Amino acid sequence: MLPDLRLPLLAAVLVALAPAARAAGDKVGPEACKACHPSAYERWRVSPHARALEVLPAERRDDPRCLSCHAPDREDGLAGVSCETCHGPGRAYAADYVMRDRELARAVGLADPGPKTCLACHTDSTPSLLRFDPKRKLPLIDHWSPHWTPAPGDAAAPAGPRAPARPAPAPARRPGGR
Repeated sequence: MLPDLRLPLLAAVLVALAPAARAAGDKVGPEACKACHPSAYERWRVSPHARALEVLPAERRDDPRCLSCHAPDREDGLAGVSCETCHGPGRAYAADYVMRDRELARAVGLADPGPKTCLACHTDSTPSLLRFDPKRKLPLIDHWSPHWTPAPGDAAAPAGPRAPARPAPAPARRPGGR
């Protein structure tokens, strides 16, 4: 019996295409994320990340050193720090069928942000009055752990909607009927 290679082949093709998508700045924007993750979107929408560009003084809004953190996706038409700033460009993983398969979503570019992601911008050298402590700050934007209380039906929830079970692949037939 020959193994069904369709899924591994699809995954390999998507992984091969993912760097090209990321290189092209293939962002979908936070509104696309909102469709499946409404609670996470609302939490982001009222967060300092969403208003990161607004807090910059007017004379700093064209300074590339400031924009690299306060509006890293500005060239893609996105102000502030959005979902894809931390999770990576979404075009390759935003489709429902990809997001329902966590391993596939990660393989094509979905990043799981952590303290190192935060520390790319929140460093000791940034002009902030307070020291940034990722262990204390990450829970404030948490929208993925069991400690977060999502709205019912939010796909970002640990107990969110499950993907339907995949039917078992039909056994491969050898020439000659065996």
